[in-house]
Formats: sequence, structure tokens, C-alpha cells
Amino acid sequence: MRNIWITVSYEGTNYAGFQRQPTRMTVQEMLENTLLQLTGKKTTIYFVARTDAGVHAYGQECTFYTESRIPGDRFVHAMNALLPRDIRVRQSREMDEDFSVRRRNFGKTYGYLLTESREASPFLVRTIWRTGKQLDLAKMEAAAKVLEGRHDFTSFRGNNAVPSDPVRLVHEIRLRKAGSLIWIYVTGEGFLYHMVRNIAGALVDAGSSVLAPHDLKRILEARDRRELGLTAPAEGLALLKVYFQPITKKAIDETLQESLYPWCGV
Repeated sequence: MRNIWITVSYEGTNYAGFQRQPTRMTVQEMLENTLLQLTGKKTTIYFVARTDAGVHAYGQECTFYTESRIPGDRFVHAMNALLPRDIRVRQSREMDEDFSVRRRNFGKTYGYLLTESREASPFLVRTIWRTGKQLDLAKMEAAAKVLEGRHDFTSFRGNNAVPSDPVRLVHEIRLRKAGSLIWIYVTGEGFLYHMVRNIAGALVDAGSSVLAPHDLKRILEARDRRELGLTAPAEGLALLKVYFQPITKKAIDETLQESLYPWCGV
């Protein structure tokens, strides 16, 4: 059996998330169906991030085992010829049999895009949260600093989360503003269900003076999701990068300089 590593991008609007579900189409199922067409055998995709329904990705990392004779670096072309246009394989390569994207990664960067306006360009409407709120970037940045570091993020966990260790390390939360658009970049070693979307919602509440930094400290210490406000909608969120080397500021800078429209390089 050969072990193939693929990097996948997708616009998640039309899918019920990445992970296979029994009744709704997902990105994983589309990839596995494509491999069935190519190889004639059912294949399981192993992946890093179980992105939610409507969430997007530039750098979802996956592996699969196959007996196919297709060269590792040719799967990118063979799969893209069959996949729908809102899912693209960016790179494919053959790896050692024991390589695992789940075990070998050091963390991820997510990007979240929002606007202060109630309206958005038709070219962004599927990838942006239209908050309709005037936001103070300095207040958002002050709140973000509270959430950096290693904390128990129980208060930022989604209500339907699978039980797991709620203590997570957030390396950095970075914000950028241009006109009415605001970008939030969250880099960490791992994330709970809905955690990044809950962080985005909390920072919007901070920017509109609903929450202050001391409120974020209190909410963290409460370890109770009911203490937090709304979860930001799925459409603004994208998985930008999975890191396979220790995460540094330079590595984050390089990610945010990539051409990952509309989240980076714009």
C-alpha cells in the first residue's frame, strides 16, 4: 500500500463540513468518491481538521492509502479532473507508510473575515460576516491579548463538542483592518469545536464595547459557554495553514503573506 499526502482547498458553502456524514454531502465524501472513480476501490481519507458546515479551507491536509499505480505527484491532476470546481487538490506527493498528518502537525492558522457594514460585495457574500456594527480595532486587540497563551477554553467550546481536553495553546491572535473589512487570524496548537468562531464573536462584542478585557478573563475562568455571546457564522471562517514544523512568528508571517484571497495577501 502506498501513502499519498494531498493538500486540499475548498469553498465550503455547498457542503455539510469536511467529515463524512450519513445524510448530507461533505468534502471528505467528494474526495473519497473521486478516488473510487480513479482507482476502482473504496478509500478512506484521513485529515487534520473537521471543519464545520459552510467553513472553507485553503490548506486542509489529508492522506490516503492506495494500491493505484498513479504517481504520487499526479494525483493532483487526476483528482482535479473529476472533482467539482469548489474543491481543488493543491498538491499531492507520496510519503512513507507511517506518515500521518494528524500526528505530525504542530498546529494551524485560521482566518476570519468580517465587515462593519450590513452589506458586502457580491464577490465576498459567501465568505464574510456582515456584522452591521462599528468596531473599535484597539478594543478588539486588547481583548485578543487576553485569549493568547494556554487556557481552559471550555467557555469557547461549541455546545455539541466531542469530549476532549479543553486546555489549548493559542500562539497568536492578529487583527487587520482596511476600510470596513476586518481580518482575524488565530494560530494555535489545536482548537475545540466552534472555538475560533466563538473567539471571533467575542472580539466583535469587544469591538462594539459589549465586552472588555476583564470580561474575557472572567468568561475564561467561568468555564461555562453560557457566559459568552453569539457564535460567529460559519461563512467568514477558513482554515489557512497546517504547520509541520514548530510554529514561529516568521512562519505565521509567511502564511499571512500568501495569496489566499480573500483572507490573506489582499
